[in-house]
Amino acid sequence: MRGRRALRRAAAAVGVFAMLVTGTAGSTASTAIGIPSARVTESGPVVDATAQQCTPKQRVLLPGASYLVERLGLQEAWTLSRGRGVTVAVVDSGVEAGNVHLAGALVPGHTSFGDGSARPDDDLFGHGTAIAGIIAARAVEGSGVVGIAPEAKIMPIRAFQSAPEDGQSSRDLVPPSAATVSAGIRWAAQHGAQIINVSLSDDQSLGQYRDAVAYARSRGALVIASAGNRNTADANRPDPAHFYPGELDGALAVAGLMRDGTWDAGSSYAGEHVDIAAPGQSMPATYISGGDCVFNTDSASSSYATAVVSGAAALIAARYPDESPDQWAFRLTQSAMRVSPAERSGTVGWGEVRPADALALVDDGMLPGPASPVHPAATPAPVEPGTVSIEPVADPLDPARIIVGWMLGAGATISVIVLLLARGRSRRTVG
Repeated sequence: MRGRRALRRAAAAVGVFAMLVTGTAGSTASTAIGIPSARVTESGPVVDATAQQCTPKQRVLLPGASYLVERLGLQEAWTLSRGRGVTVAVVDSGVEAGNVHLAGALVPGHTSFGDGSARPDDDLFGHGTAIAGIIAARAVEGSGVVGIAPEAKIMPIRAFQSAPEDGQSSRDLVPPSAATVSAGIRWAAQHGAQIINVSLSDDQSLGQYRDAVAYARSRGALVIASAGNRNTADANRPDPAHFYPGELDGALAVAGLMRDGTWDAGSSYAGEHVDIAAPGQSMPATYISGGDCVFNTDSASSSYATAVVSGAAALIAARYPDESPDQWAFRLTQSAMRVSPAERSGTVGWGEVRPADALALVDDGMLPGPASPVHPAATPAPVEPGTVSIEPVADPLDPARIIVGWMLGAGATISVIVLLLARGRSRRTVG
Protein backbone atom coordinates (compact mmCIF):
# COMPACT_ATOMS: atom_id res chain seq x y z
CA MET A 1 0.00 0.00 0.00
CA ARG A 2 2.87 2.32 -0.77
CA GLY A 3 0.72 4.93 -2.49
CA ARG A 4 -1.83 5.28 0.29
CA ARG A 5 0.78 5.53 3.05
CA ALA A 6 2.82 8.02 1.10
CA LEU A 7 -0.31 10.04 0.47
CA ARG A 8 -1.25 10.13 4.15
CA ARG A 9 2.27 11.19 5.12
CA ALA A 10 2.23 13.87 2.45
CA ALA A 11 -1.16 15.19 3.60
CA ALA A 12 -0.03 15.29 7.20
CA ALA A 13 3.19 17.07 6.29
CA VAL A 14 1.52 19.68 4.12
CA GLY A 15 -1.00 20.71 6.73
CA VAL A 16 -2.73 23.51 4.87
CA PHE A 17 -3.34 21.39 1.80
CA ALA A 18 -6.54 19.44 1.39
CA MET A 19 -4.78 16.76 -0.63
CA LEU A 20 -7.15 15.54 -3.27
CA VAL A 21 -5.38 12.40 -4.31
CA THR A 22 -7.15 9.27 -3.18
CA GLY A 23 -6.93 5.73 -4.41
CA THR A 24 -3.42 6.18 -5.72
CA ALA A 25 -0.72 3.73 -6.63
CA GLY A 26 -1.32 1.20 -3.89
CA SER A 27 -5.04 0.53 -4.39
CA THR A 28 -5.92 -3.10 -4.92
CA ALA A 29 -7.75 -4.07 -8.05
CA SER A 30 -10.48 -5.61 -5.92
CA THR A 31 -11.32 -2.28 -4.32
CA ALA A 32 -10.71 -0.43 -7.54
CA ILE A 33 -12.53 -2.35 -10.25
CA GLY A 34 -16.21 -2.25 -9.39
CA ILE A 35 -17.07 -3.13 -13.00
CA PRO A 36 -18.96 -6.33 -13.90
CA SER A 37 -16.89 -8.98 -15.66
CA ALA A 38 -13.69 -6.97 -15.33
CA ARG A 39 -10.48 -9.03 -15.22
CA VAL A 40 -6.80 -8.35 -14.95
CA THR A 41 -4.05 -10.30 -16.58
CA GLU A 42 -0.30 -10.49 -16.12
CA SER A 43 2.36 -12.66 -17.70
CA GLY A 44 0.35 -15.80 -16.93
CA PRO A 45 -3.23 -17.01 -16.93
CA VAL A 46 -6.11 -14.57 -16.58
CA VAL A 47 -7.11 -14.35 -12.94
CA ASP A 48 -9.95 -12.86 -10.96
CA ALA A 49 -9.38 -9.17 -10.28
CA THR A 50 -10.34 -9.54 -6.65
CA ALA A 51 -7.18 -11.51 -5.96
CA GLN A 52 -4.75 -9.05 -7.50
CA GLN A 53 -2.74 -6.00 -6.57
CA CYS A 54 -1.93 -3.39 -9.19
CA THR A 55 1.40 -4.45 -10.68
CA PRO A 56 3.74 -3.14 -13.40
CA LYS A 57 2.69 -5.66 -16.05
CA GLN A 58 -1.00 -5.74 -15.24
CA ARG A 59 -3.64 -5.05 -17.87
CA VAL A 60 -7.21 -4.22 -16.97
CA LEU A 61 -9.61 -6.06 -19.26
CA LEU A 62 -12.99 -4.35 -19.26
CA PRO A 63 -16.20 -5.49 -20.96
CA GLY A 64 -15.73 -3.53 -24.17
CA ALA A 65 -14.08 -0.36 -22.90
CA SER A 66 -13.96 1.98 -19.96
CA TYR A 67 -17.41 2.98 -18.71
CA LEU A 68 -16.31 6.58 -19.22
CA VAL A 69 -16.49 6.12 -23.00
CA GLU A 70 -20.22 5.45 -22.88
CA ARG A 71 -21.13 7.69 -19.96
CA LEU A 72 -19.44 10.75 -21.43
CA GLY A 73 -20.34 10.04 -25.06
CA LEU A 74 -16.69 9.88 -26.09
CA GLN A 75 -17.21 7.95 -29.30
CA GLU A 76 -19.26 10.87 -30.62
CA ALA A 77 -16.77 13.42 -29.27
CA TRP A 78 -13.85 11.61 -30.92
CA THR A 79 -15.43 12.08 -34.35
CA LEU A 80 -14.89 15.82 -33.81
CA SER A 81 -11.63 15.90 -31.86
CA ARG A 82 -9.10 13.60 -30.20
CA GLY A 83 -6.94 16.33 -28.71
CA ARG A 84 -4.22 16.39 -31.36
CA GLY A 85 -1.94 19.41 -31.15
CA VAL A 86 -2.84 20.27 -27.55
CA THR A 87 -0.50 19.99 -24.58
CA VAL A 88 -1.90 19.32 -21.11
CA ALA A 89 0.41 20.05 -18.19
CA VAL A 90 0.01 17.75 -15.18
CA VAL A 91 1.19 19.63 -12.09
CA ASP A 92 1.56 16.68 -9.74
CA SER A 93 4.01 14.03 -8.56
CA GLY A 94 5.57 13.49 -11.99
CA VAL A 95 4.56 11.11 -14.79
CA GLU A 96 6.13 7.70 -15.38
CA ALA A 97 7.47 7.83 -18.93
CA GLY A 98 7.81 4.04 -19.14
CA ASN A 99 4.07 3.33 -19.12
CA VAL A 100 3.10 1.80 -22.45
CA HIS A 101 -0.10 3.89 -22.63
CA LEU A 102 1.99 7.05 -22.57
CA ALA A 103 4.53 6.06 -25.21
CA GLY A 104 5.05 9.08 -27.43
CA ALA A 105 2.66 11.19 -25.36
CA LEU A 106 5.11 13.12 -23.20
CA VAL A 107 6.79 16.43 -24.01
CA PRO A 108 9.65 17.92 -21.94
CA GLY A 109 8.54 18.87 -18.45
CA HIS A 110 9.88 20.53 -15.34
CA THR A 111 10.56 20.00 -11.64
CA SER A 112 9.42 22.97 -9.58
CA PHE A 113 11.02 21.97 -6.27
CA GLY A 114 14.48 21.15 -4.92
CA ASP A 115 17.62 21.46 -6.97
CA GLY A 116 16.02 20.17 -10.15
CA SER A 117 17.75 16.80 -10.00
CA ALA A 118 14.43 14.90 -9.84
CA ARG A 119 13.15 14.03 -13.30
CA PRO A 120 9.61 15.14 -14.15
CA ASP A 121 9.11 11.93 -16.15
CA ASP A 122 9.70 9.81 -13.06
CA ASP A 123 6.96 9.23 -10.48
CA LEU A 124 7.60 7.79 -7.04
CA PHE A 125 4.03 8.33 -5.91
CA GLY A 126 1.89 7.13 -8.83
CA HIS A 127 -0.74 9.85 -8.67
CA GLY A 128 0.57 12.00 -11.50
CA THR A 129 0.86 8.94 -13.74
CA ALA A 130 -2.77 8.02 -13.09
CA ILE A 131 -3.91 11.58 -13.84
CA ALA A 132 -1.93 11.61 -17.10
CA GLY A 133 -3.54 8.32 -18.14
CA ILE A 134 -7.07 9.55 -17.54
CA ILE A 135 -6.32 12.58 -19.68
CA ALA A 136 -4.39 11.11 -22.60
CA ALA A 137 -3.67 7.35 -22.36
CA ARG A 138 -3.18 5.74 -25.75
CA ALA A 139 -5.20 2.58 -26.36
CA VAL A 140 -3.21 -0.64 -25.94
CA GLU A 141 -4.28 -4.06 -27.14
CA GLY A 142 -5.66 -6.12 -24.28
CA SER A 143 -6.50 -3.13 -22.09
CA GLY A 144 -9.64 -1.08 -21.55
CA VAL A 145 -7.70 1.97 -20.42
CA VAL A 146 -7.95 4.95 -22.80
CA GLY A 147 -7.69 8.67 -22.18
CA ILE A 148 -10.39 11.28 -22.69
CA ALA A 149 -8.11 12.98 -25.24
CA PRO A 150 -6.02 10.09 -26.58
CA GLU A 151 -3.97 12.22 -29.00
CA ALA A 152 -3.13 15.09 -26.64
CA LYS A 153 0.39 15.54 -25.29
CA ILE A 154 1.28 15.45 -21.59
CA MET A 155 3.73 17.89 -20.00
CA PRO A 156 4.83 16.47 -16.61
CA ILE A 157 5.41 19.10 -13.93
CA ARG A 158 6.70 17.73 -10.63
CA ALA A 159 5.47 19.84 -7.73
CA PHE A 160 6.11 17.20 -5.05
CA GLN A 161 7.42 13.71 -4.49
CA SER A 162 6.72 11.03 -1.92
CA ALA A 163 9.06 8.76 -0.03
CA PRO A 164 8.96 4.98 -0.59
CA GLU A 165 7.90 2.43 2.02
CA ASP A 166 9.75 2.33 5.30
CA GLY A 167 12.84 0.18 5.02
CA GLN A 168 13.32 0.80 1.30
CA SER A 169 15.81 3.18 -0.26
CA SER A 170 14.95 6.51 1.24
CA ARG A 171 14.33 9.85 -0.36
CA ASP A 172 13.15 12.83 1.55
CA LEU A 173 9.43 13.43 1.53
CA VAL A 174 8.70 16.61 -0.40
CA PRO A 175 5.04 17.64 -0.13
CA PRO A 176 3.40 20.12 -2.51
CA SER A 177 3.34 23.76 -1.50
CA ALA A 178 1.82 26.95 -2.83
CA ALA A 179 5.27 27.89 -4.13
CA THR A 180 5.93 24.65 -6.04
CA VAL A 181 2.41 24.38 -7.46
CA SER A 182 2.29 28.04 -8.51
CA ALA A 183 5.74 27.80 -10.06
CA GLY A 184 4.62 24.71 -11.96
CA ILE A 185 1.57 26.52 -13.32
CA ARG A 186 3.73 29.41 -14.49
CA TRP A 187 6.35 27.17 -16.12
CA ALA A 188 3.69 25.18 -17.94
CA ALA A 189 1.99 28.29 -19.32
CA GLN A 190 5.32 29.82 -20.34
CA HIS A 191 6.28 26.67 -22.23
CA GLY A 192 3.15 26.23 -24.29
CA ALA A 193 0.63 24.20 -22.28
CA GLN A 194 -2.93 25.12 -23.27
CA ILE A 195 -4.54 23.15 -20.42
CA ILE A 196 -3.02 22.93 -16.91
CA ASN A 197 -4.33 20.16 -14.64
CA VAL A 198 -3.92 20.75 -10.88
CA SER A 199 -5.52 17.82 -9.03
CA LEU A 200 -5.25 19.34 -5.57
CA SER A 201 -6.56 22.25 -3.55
CA ASP A 202 -5.15 24.69 -1.00
CA ASP A 203 -7.00 27.05 1.33
CA GLN A 204 -4.15 29.53 1.79
CA SER A 205 -1.63 31.60 -0.19
CA LEU A 206 -4.19 33.41 -2.34
CA GLY A 207 -1.64 35.82 -3.79
CA GLN A 208 0.64 33.16 -5.24
CA TYR A 209 -2.18 31.20 -6.83
CA ARG A 210 -3.98 34.26 -8.14
CA ASP A 211 -0.85 35.55 -9.85
CA ALA A 212 -0.05 32.13 -11.33
CA VAL A 213 -3.56 31.62 -12.71
CA ALA A 214 -3.70 35.15 -14.09
CA TYR A 215 -0.35 34.57 -15.81
CA ALA A 216 -1.57 31.32 -17.32
CA ARG A 217 -4.73 33.01 -18.56
CA SER A 218 -2.68 35.79 -20.17
CA ARG A 219 -0.65 33.13 -21.98
CA GLY A 220 -3.75 31.41 -23.37
CA ALA A 221 -3.91 28.53 -20.86
CA LEU A 222 -6.87 27.25 -18.84
CA VAL A 223 -6.22 25.99 -15.30
CA ILE A 224 -8.47 23.12 -14.18
CA ALA A 225 -8.26 22.17 -10.51
CA SER A 226 -9.93 20.11 -7.82
CA ALA A 227 -12.94 21.48 -5.93
CA GLY A 228 -11.88 19.57 -2.81
CA ASN A 229 -12.01 16.05 -1.37
CA ARG A 230 -13.47 15.53 2.09
CA ASN A 231 -12.04 12.06 2.57
CA THR A 232 -8.43 13.19 2.14
CA ALA A 233 -8.66 16.44 4.08
CA ASP A 234 -7.33 16.74 7.63
CA ALA A 235 -10.19 15.63 9.89
CA ASN A 236 -8.75 17.69 12.75
CA ARG A 237 -9.11 20.95 10.87
CA PRO A 238 -12.36 22.81 10.08
CA ASP A 239 -13.66 22.72 6.54
CA PRO A 240 -11.63 25.04 4.32
CA ALA A 241 -13.12 28.40 3.41
CA HIS A 242 -11.27 28.57 0.09
CA PHE A 243 -10.18 26.17 -2.62
CA TYR A 244 -7.20 27.48 -4.58
CA PRO A 245 -6.50 27.55 -7.44
CA GLY A 246 -9.87 26.19 -8.60
CA GLU A 247 -12.06 28.98 -7.26
CA LEU A 248 -10.08 31.78 -8.95
CA ASP A 249 -11.02 33.62 -12.12
CA GLY A 250 -9.31 31.89 -15.02
CA ALA A 251 -9.69 28.43 -13.45
CA LEU A 252 -12.39 25.78 -13.22
CA ALA A 253 -13.09 23.91 -9.96
CA VAL A 254 -14.19 20.29 -10.51
CA ALA A 255 -16.25 18.13 -8.17
CA GLY A 256 -16.12 14.32 -8.25
CA LEU A 257 -19.16 12.12 -8.94
CA MET A 258 -19.83 8.46 -8.33
CA ARG A 259 -19.81 6.33 -11.47
CA ASP A 260 -23.63 6.57 -11.74
CA GLY A 261 -23.47 10.36 -11.75
CA THR A 262 -24.57 10.97 -8.16
CA TRP A 263 -22.82 13.42 -5.87
CA ASP A 264 -21.54 11.94 -2.61
CA ALA A 265 -21.46 14.29 0.39
CA GLY A 266 -18.84 12.08 2.03
CA SER A 267 -16.42 12.52 -0.86
CA SER A 268 -16.68 16.06 -2.14
CA TYR A 269 -16.98 19.59 -0.83
CA ALA A 270 -19.83 21.75 -2.05
CA GLY A 271 -20.01 25.51 -2.39
CA GLU A 272 -20.11 28.54 -4.63
CA HIS A 273 -16.64 27.68 -5.93
CA VAL A 274 -17.77 24.49 -7.74
CA ASP A 275 -17.97 25.05 -11.51
CA ILE A 276 -18.48 21.60 -13.01
CA ALA A 277 -18.46 17.90 -12.11
CA ALA A 278 -17.18 14.65 -13.63
CA PRO A 279 -16.88 10.97 -12.68
CA GLY A 280 -14.24 10.27 -10.06
CA GLN A 281 -15.03 6.68 -9.03
CA SER A 282 -13.77 3.38 -10.50
CA MET A 283 -11.31 5.12 -12.78
CA PRO A 284 -9.33 2.97 -15.25
CA ALA A 285 -5.91 4.58 -15.57
CA THR A 286 -2.18 4.13 -15.96
CA TYR A 287 -0.03 2.71 -13.18
CA ILE A 288 3.61 3.45 -12.40
CA SER A 289 6.16 1.17 -14.03
CA GLY A 290 4.02 0.34 -17.02
CA GLY A 291 0.78 -1.32 -15.92
CA ASP A 292 -2.91 -0.52 -15.61
CA CYS A 293 -5.15 -0.16 -12.61
CA VAL A 294 -8.68 0.95 -11.76
CA PHE A 295 -8.63 3.38 -8.87
CA ASN A 296 -11.06 4.53 -6.23
CA THR A 297 -14.14 2.32 -6.10
CA ASP A 298 -15.29 3.43 -2.67
CA SER A 299 -15.56 7.18 -3.25
CA ALA A 300 -15.59 9.89 -5.89
CA SER A 301 -12.18 11.53 -6.09
CA SER A 302 -12.15 15.07 -7.42
CA SER A 303 -8.51 14.45 -8.42
CA TYR A 304 -9.62 12.04 -11.09
CA ALA A 305 -12.68 14.10 -11.99
CA THR A 306 -10.35 17.04 -12.62
CA ALA A 307 -8.37 14.90 -15.07
CA VAL A 308 -11.59 14.00 -16.92
CA VAL A 309 -12.45 17.67 -17.39
CA SER A 310 -8.88 18.46 -18.44
CA GLY A 311 -9.17 15.77 -21.11
CA ALA A 312 -12.46 17.25 -22.30
CA ALA A 313 -10.85 20.70 -22.38
CA ALA A 314 -8.05 19.31 -24.54
CA LEU A 315 -10.62 18.06 -27.06
CA ILE A 316 -12.13 21.54 -27.18
CA ALA A 317 -8.80 23.38 -27.45
CA ALA A 318 -7.79 21.14 -30.34
CA ARG A 319 -10.98 21.85 -32.29
CA TYR A 320 -11.16 25.55 -31.42
CA PRO A 321 -7.53 26.71 -31.17
CA ASP A 322 -8.45 30.35 -31.86
CA GLU A 323 -10.83 30.60 -28.93
CA SER A 324 -9.74 31.93 -25.55
CA PRO A 325 -9.42 29.88 -22.34
CA ASP A 326 -12.59 31.62 -21.11
CA GLN A 327 -14.44 30.39 -24.19
CA TRP A 328 -13.19 26.83 -23.65
CA ALA A 329 -14.39 27.01 -20.04
CA PHE A 330 -17.75 28.36 -21.19
CA ARG A 331 -18.20 25.47 -23.62
CA LEU A 332 -17.58 23.03 -20.78
CA THR A 333 -19.93 24.62 -18.25
CA GLN A 334 -22.68 25.66 -20.66
CA SER A 335 -23.00 22.19 -22.19
CA ALA A 336 -22.76 20.27 -18.89
CA MET A 337 -25.69 18.02 -18.04
CA ARG A 338 -27.92 19.52 -15.31
CA VAL A 339 -31.51 19.46 -14.18
CA SER A 340 -32.30 23.11 -14.82
CA PRO A 341 -30.43 24.81 -17.71
CA ALA A 342 -30.50 28.22 -16.03
CA GLU A 343 -29.33 27.15 -12.58
CA ARG A 344 -26.07 25.98 -11.02
CA SER A 345 -25.82 24.09 -7.75
CA GLY A 346 -23.31 24.06 -4.94
CA THR A 347 -22.69 20.33 -5.41
CA VAL A 348 -22.06 19.88 -9.14
CA GLY A 349 -21.76 23.47 -10.35
CA TRP A 350 -23.24 23.72 -13.83
CA GLY A 351 -23.50 19.95 -14.10
CA GLU A 352 -21.66 16.85 -15.32
CA VAL A 353 -19.25 17.36 -18.21
CA ARG A 354 -20.43 16.32 -21.69
CA PRO A 355 -17.53 16.59 -24.18
CA ALA A 356 -19.50 15.98 -27.38
CA ASP A 357 -22.05 18.66 -26.50
CA ALA A 358 -19.27 21.08 -25.61
CA LEU A 359 -17.66 20.51 -29.00
CA ALA A 360 -20.95 21.09 -30.84
CA LEU A 361 -22.04 24.13 -28.80
CA VAL A 362 -23.02 27.28 -30.70
CA ASP A 363 -22.75 30.36 -28.52
CA ASP A 364 -25.30 32.91 -29.77
CA GLY A 365 -25.60 34.70 -26.44
CA MET A 366 -29.12 33.37 -25.87
CA LEU A 367 -28.35 30.20 -23.93
CA PRO A 368 -29.54 29.96 -20.32
CA GLY A 369 -26.88 29.26 -17.70
CA PRO A 370 -23.36 30.64 -17.31
CA ALA A 371 -22.64 34.00 -18.88
CA SER A 372 -21.04 33.98 -22.31
CA PRO A 373 -17.56 35.55 -22.42
CA VAL A 374 -18.25 37.01 -25.89
CA HIS A 375 -21.94 37.93 -25.63
CA PRO A 376 -22.43 40.10 -22.57
CA ALA A 377 -25.91 40.14 -21.09
CA ALA A 378 -28.09 42.91 -22.53
CA THR A 379 -28.84 45.80 -20.18
CA PRO A 380 -31.90 48.07 -20.57
CA ALA A 381 -31.21 51.53 -22.01
CA PRO A 382 -31.38 54.35 -19.43
CA VAL A 383 -34.52 56.51 -19.54
CA GLU A 384 -34.02 60.29 -19.57
CA PRO A 385 -36.16 62.27 -17.07
CA GLY A 386 -39.17 63.98 -18.67
CA THR A 387 -39.14 61.80 -21.78
CA VAL A 388 -41.24 58.98 -20.46
CA SER A 389 -44.29 58.37 -22.59
CA ILE A 390 -47.06 56.28 -21.16
CA GLU A 391 -49.13 54.44 -23.71
CA PRO A 392 -52.68 53.49 -22.74
CA VAL A 393 -52.86 49.87 -21.84
CA ALA A 394 -55.92 47.90 -22.88
CA ASP A 395 -57.84 46.41 -20.00
CA PRO A 396 -58.38 42.69 -20.67
CA LEU A 397 -61.85 42.99 -19.09
CA ASP A 398 -62.99 45.72 -21.49
CA PRO A 399 -64.86 43.33 -23.85
CA ALA A 400 -66.76 41.88 -20.92
CA ARG A 401 -67.59 45.33 -19.62
CA ILE A 402 -68.91 46.35 -23.03
CA ILE A 403 -71.19 43.34 -23.11
CA VAL A 404 -72.38 43.89 -19.56
CA GLY A 405 -72.89 47.61 -20.25
CA TRP A 406 -74.95 46.80 -23.34
CA MET A 407 -77.06 44.38 -21.37
CA LEU A 408 -77.61 46.95 -18.59
CA GLY A 409 -78.49 49.66 -21.13
CA ALA A 410 -80.87 47.37 -22.98
CA GLY A 411 -82.49 46.40 -19.71
CA ALA A 412 -83.05 50.05 -18.80
CA THR A 413 -84.63 50.74 -22.19
CA ILE A 414 -87.00 47.79 -21.87
CA SER A 415 -88.00 48.93 -18.40
CA VAL A 416 -88.96 52.40 -19.72
CA ILE A 417 -91.05 50.88 -22.52
CA VAL A 418 -92.86 48.58 -20.10
CA LEU A 419 -93.53 51.49 -17.76
CA LEU A 420 -95.02 53.65 -20.56
CA LEU A 421 -97.24 50.82 -21.76
CA ALA A 422 -98.48 50.27 -18.25
CA ARG A 423 -99.34 53.94 -17.86
CA GLY A 424 -101.19 53.86 -21.18
CA ARG A 425 -103.34 50.95 -20.08
CA SER A 426 -104.04 52.60 -16.77
CA ARG A 427 -105.35 55.74 -18.46
CA ARG A 428 -107.57 53.76 -20.79
CA THR A 429 -108.98 51.82 -17.90
CA VAL A 430 -109.71 54.90 -15.83
CA GLY A 431 -111.30 56.87 -18.68
